[in-house]
This record gives sequence, C-alpha cells and structure tokens, in this order.
Amino acid sequence: MSYLRWMQDTLQHTAMTLSSALNVDVVIADEHLTRIVGTGDFSNRLDEDCADDSLFANVIRTGQPQINLKREDSDICKNCSNRANCDEHANITYPIKPDGKVIGLVSFASFNEKQRETIDHKRYEYFNMLKYIANMIESEIVNIKVNNRMKRNIAEVNEIINCLNKGIIILNSNMEIIHVNTKALKTLSVDLSYTKIIDCHINTIIEDIKLEDTHNKDIVGSWKIGGKDIRVIYNIGELHLANDQLAFMISFDRVKEIMDAAKSYRIKEDIVFSNIIGNSEPLLQAINKAKIVAETDTTVLLQGASGSGKELFARSIHNESLRSEGPFVVINCASLPENIIESELFGYEQGAFTGASPGGKKGKIELANNGTLFLDEIGDFPLHLQTRLLRVLQERQIDRVGGSKPIDVNIRIISATNRDLETLVKEKKFRLDLFYRLNVVPIVLPDLKDREEDVFICSEYIIGKVCNRMNKEPKSLSDGVKKAFLQYHWPGNIRELENVLEHGICFATGNEIMLEDLPEYFLNNKFPDMSDRSYRDEALPNIDRYADLVIDQQKNLEQLKRDFEKKIISELIETYGDSVDGKKMVSKKLDIGLTTLYRKMNEYQI
Repeated sequence: MSYLRWMQDTLQHTAMTLSSALNVDVVIADEHLTRIVGTGDFSNRLDEDCADDSLFANVIRTGQPQINLKREDSDICKNCSNRANCDEHANITYPIKPDGKVIGLVSFASFNEKQRETIDHKRYEYFNMLKYIANMIESEIVNIKVNNRMKRNIAEVNEIINCLNKGIIILNSNMEIIHVNTKALKTLSVDLSYTKIIDCHINTIIEDIKLEDTHNKDIVGSWKIGGKDIRVIYNIGELHLANDQLAFMISFDRVKEIMDAAKSYRIKEDIVFSNIIGNSEPLLQAINKAKIVAETDTTVLLQGASGSGKELFARSIHNESLRSEGPFVVINCASLPENIIESELFGYEQGAFTGASPGGKKGKIELANNGTLFLDEIGDFPLHLQTRLLRVLQERQIDRVGGSKPIDVNIRIISATNRDLETLVKEKKFRLDLFYRLNVVPIVLPDLKDREEDVFICSEYIIGKVCNRMNKEPKSLSDGVKKAFLQYHWPGNIRELENVLEHGICFATGNEIMLEDLPEYFLNNKFPDMSDRSYRDEALPNIDRYADLVIDQQKNLEQLKRDFEKKIISELIETYGDSVDGKKMVSKKLDIGLTTLYRKMNEYQI
C-alpha cells in the first residue's frame, strides 16, 4: 500500500510551505522512484519516474541520506542516464523508513545558483530539518497503520483501486470497510491520521446509506457525510467471495465534481469546412484559401464583421490540420479582465502574487501547447502586453508571472478581428511589428449582405436545426419574409439571422414563417411604418422612381447632384414622416448620421 500516496494532499501542502519559507524546492518520491509531491519545476513532473541510476535511486537502494552540493563532483550524477536533462544544481535527500523499510524519500533541491548557495550555506540546518520531516512522515504512517490496520493480503487490492478515478469502498459481509481508495478519502474528507476507517461500519462514515445492489446502474442520490448532505452518483454491486461470503463494492463521484469536469472539459468539436453553409463566390474563395493554409503551420489572421463565422473558420482550420489531435484554446482578448490578463495568458509560479494558487498555474498560451491558440478580437489586445505576445510569436516561448526561466511552447496562432488593424497601427493603438507577425495570411470573411444567394441556404439549414431542437414541424419562409430578407442588410450576419429565424419559429402558427412572426426590431429597421404589420412596397424606395428626373443642361455635375440629393431626401421624409423617429429612419436608410441629415435638410430648405 502506498501510504505516501494516501497522504499526498497533506504532504503537498507541507512541501509548498517549506519551499516558500526556505527558498528551495521540495520533492517527495515513493519507493518506485515516482514523484508524488513537488514544488517549482518538480510540480510539472509529478507522477514521472526518476532514473534507475539517479541519486534518488541510490538513496532508495541504500537507505542512506545523500548531500550533493555540486553535481559535477558527484560520481552518481556523473553516471546518471538523465544527466543531460537534469537542471538541478544541488540537493540534500533523506530516506523515509517507517519500521525500518524504505518506502520513499524527501529532498531539498536547487534549480538556480541562488538556491544552491542557500543549500550550501545552510547544509547542516537543512539536513537536520529533512531528517525531522522524514521522521514526522514516518510517525504519521505508523499512526495510520495503527488506526487502520491493513492486512498484508489485501494490500494489492488497495494498490489496484487507487488507480481508479472514482471513489471506491469495499465492505465485508458485516458492512465493515475493508478497502478504500485515495479518491474516496478525498471525497469523504477523511484524514486517516485522525480517523479510523478500516473495519468500521459504513454508517459511521456515510449515514443511512441503503446497501442494495443497483445492478450496474448509476444512481443519483444524497448521502449524509459529517452532518452534511452531499449529492453523489453511485453504483453498488454485490461481490461473492470465497466460502460464499457476501461483500459490497461502492463506486461513487460527487455530482459537483462531474459538473465541474463537464464545464472545464473541452470536447473536440467535429467542425470542418464542409460544415460551413453557403455557395456564394466570396465565401467559397475564403474557404479555399483557408483549406490551403490548414495544411501548414502558418499564422492566420481572420478578418470579418461580428457574426461572420471567424471562430467557425478557425476551428475548421485546426481540425483539418496536423494539429487536430491537440488542444484548441480560445482567448477572447476583449473580455479578459485588465487586472488578471497577464496571469491568465502567461500563467504564474507559486507565490507570484497575493492569492496565487499554490503550485502556480498554467496560462492559456501554455495550455495550447502542441495545438492551436485562437486569439479572438485581437484588435482589443492591451497595448502594454503586445510586446510579450510578440515574443511568443517570434520565439515560441513564454515567461510565467514570477517565473525565472522561459517555457517553450509549440503552438499555431490564428487570430481574428472585426477592427481595421492598419488604422489602429496608424493611431498607435496596435504595434506595427505585431501586426506583421499576425498578418502572414489574411483571410477576409464576407458579410451576409454580400452573400445574397446564401441567405436562403443558411435559413433552410437554421430552420431545420431549430425546429428539430424545439420539436416543431419544419417551417418555410413566406414570400414577404423572403423579400424582406433580401432587402435587409444583416449587420449581425449569421448570428442575427439565427436569432430572427428562432423568433419566427417560436411564433409561427402555420407551416410558414410570416412577417408578423419576426422580431419587432427587425420589422422596425426594415419597415419603420409597419406598426399595423402591413406590407407597403412604397415604403421601400426604389431608384427607378427617379428615372424621369428632368436634367437641366445649364447646371454642372455638382449642382445636378445636389438637386438629386434634395429630391431623394424630400421623398423619404414624405414616406417616413417629419418626426424625430422618421428622420432617424431616413438617416439609417441613407447610411448617414442624423446630424448630417439635419444639415442637409437645412441646406436644401426641406
């Protein structure tokens, strides 16, 4: 039984406290040379094995402590097979030997010259401190053994169930606990140093649990543990042992843990270019360009208005690239809080700032290692951090907040924006060198208003998807809606089309989506005078009505243009009304500001 693994959380907390106080890194490994506790650089190598010919292996084999202040002077280090990859400058290591048998070790280590000098200067104090820590761990293990006497013949079972990522409790025929794994202890908040659990009745730990075979079905229920109600998903199975003895095995998870895992787990979405709907020439050009660049590791800049499908393109590029098995990490540069953006992107080491998580944290850029990093809304990336992002692009390295050495990252960068980066560069709001690094392959995504033939293709797909989700009969668009869709400019692109159609499906009473089923804002923007839901063709100005405009040959082009402009504004004011709302509609129709409209009306005395 790996008692060190049972004590892992307590030992990790102790190691971080020591590391912070002594300015050294701490590692604890078990008898199999597997690191189970670590700080600093060791925290990234937990559950990794040390070399069989390393200094740690020598301590496990001999049961004797080792002081190694200069690895170049150590014969063991000189002959270690991992010497080329080892960054340790010095260490002091002490064995853990409860009952005289070596079951692991604890070590103080240095990864820089300052830490090495500290260990060298305080070698005797640190040696005695390690001896004390090893003795303390040994005493805890003895205490656990006394409180929870483990029979030798069941130790192998505990080793097996400790490999499972579910809480496991095995009971004998008297409903007494004979096996329990580490996950169960964590979930039940049981500290073996203070609580006897082996050979105790299950009701002393979980009150009023109903021990019935669930026949391999997962049951959602509530357990009372330590006076608190805990929601769990559990499975109870009968075990028939030798001599017809009956036992039970309980496997369980907390519902909260499963929900948290579901929220944080990123399912690889099966989004590829064939999922992009549309046949218009501008869209097909963008898709073809993206398909070509997907086969490379080239940096891509996606440019397009909000709702034009930039993330859809980014995911398609990733999923059809050689990095498709790696992570796809999204960073929305516009939504990151200013005060934590640096630590969120680049990560931080333990103790980097007040409130930092013990053991540090990987940043989103580091999490994208061996995959794709998607920088959405890159135009809003803070100017003061653009230099650090530039270094990531150039060197493929990051520096964690509070870190002492760079970390290599293997990432592909795809960025997206709905802003004009060249204008931002001229306004000194975006670095020119960063712009060049991002703009290696620019791909412009067309607006929906420039994809007229795609409006109905997309509508058909969206209607089918939404009707299926709402369990409604398939709908079609009425002729009035089709006409309105073609004349609308779709500022929100596909995202707005989805919203308009979902609203229409909700309120449609027949097989067709009618104008009156569409949202109020859409009708007001498209048909400002449709408060009675009537359709008026005359409310949609057509250039043909000005075909008979009399041209005065005595006037120059500028004067003729003024006459034409006056006539258009006059007609629209007559159509939409002279009210403030009417003028707002006219200014929107002409795509000019309301102030400009007032100026022109005054100028033309309208």
